[in-house]
Amino acid sequence: MDIVGSLEDKGDPVLLPFPHDAQSSLERTPCIDLARLLPQSGLTRWSAREKAAVVLAVRNGTLRLSEAYDRYMLSEEEFAQWEAAFDREGIAGLKARSLFSRAPS
Repeated sequence: MDIVGSLEDKGDPVLLPFPHDAQSSLERTPCIDLARLLPQSGLTRWSAREKAAVVLAVRNGTLRLSEAYDRYMLSEEEFAQWEAAFDREGIAGLKARSLFSRAPS
């Protein structure tokens, strides 16, 4: 499943198409409205999808990093861990794991 399919909710579509008169194939590529995917502030339990939405929104400029820290009460270290996990394994890397799976062998 692609990132868009795994991020979008089961409600309205997330993709916003470009106009039909676009000249290049890049201009015809749909974009993602990341602002709609951002979770509400005050979360105490995070899904992998919610973490990914915050990481992607910061990376594309939809959300400033300082806003992410403040809105979601994140530390620099926690956000850096999310980014590293997302870079390594995508959304699957952001899933909560039991303490046993995190313990060194």
